[in-house]
Amino acid sequence: MNSILKLSIVLILILLLNSCDILDNDTATIEPLDSKINFKVIESYDGYETVSAPEIFIEMQTEKIYGCYNYGISTYSRFEDRKVIVDIRGIYKPGVCLTALGPANARIKLGYISGVYEIEFNGNNFNDKYNLLISDSLIILDGKETANTNPSVYFMYRYPKNSFAYLCGTLLSDSSLCSKFIDTLQSVISITEFHFSDIAEIPYPKSSQGHYYDADARFFYYQNESDFEKMREVMKSFKQTYFSNNYGTGLSIISWMNRKIYSWLL
Repeated sequence: MNSILKLSIVLILILLLNSCDILDNDTATIEPLDSKINFKVIESYDGYETVSAPEIFIEMQTEKIYGCYNYGISTYSRFEDRKVIVDIRGIYKPGVCLTALGPANARIKLGYISGVYEIEFNGNNFNDKYNLLISDSLIILDGKETANTNPSVYFMYRYPKNSFAYLCGTLLSDSSLCSKFIDTLQSVISITEFHFSDIAEIPYPKSSQGHYYDADARFFYYQNESDFEKMREVMKSFKQTYFSNNYGTGLSIISWMNRKIYSWLL
């Protein structure tokens, strides 16, 4: 190991130690639940970089904000016929506190399921039940908020197959590049624009972020995965032609399979 690498490792360790308060040094605890839990049922992926068909997940978050953002909600989940049972054991506090404000979180993978289910949340002093319908296009929750649990989203679109979201952010003077890229893409690849109605939350981002001009997301169907690969080359060529040295512009394409194309990485 060379001296530069050794120094880098030492600096990283110092930074980590300075950014954390040690709670129990090497032990974790599970303490009683002391907050209402907001939850939603969505389509998502095992990891940020996972490329696959999306699966169904329950995402849970406490209303209470803690002083350590790495706290979790300890759960045990299981299927019984058409029922999803989630036992909530408490708030998981690891031995190391990553010091920043944040709620405790949990994420439960239900997999590739569809149809009608019941979700049951069990705690020390509550038993809350909700109905869940998963159709080809929608995820629908039915049930009222209680003192302990709250559905934060009742209607959620699923990812349409062979679809992608197009995000564009530019300088104010370059906003025309957003539509120009789509015109260029449509001249090379067969894509069809569609729109989500506002009856439900959408699974894709609604716009780009962090630019002087952030366009609303646009949504398209494409024909096959080989066409999706062509999009990368079209975007690379477009970037070289119109904004190769412009750091104020960013184009993104995110597919239903979690495949991503970012202009700043091309």
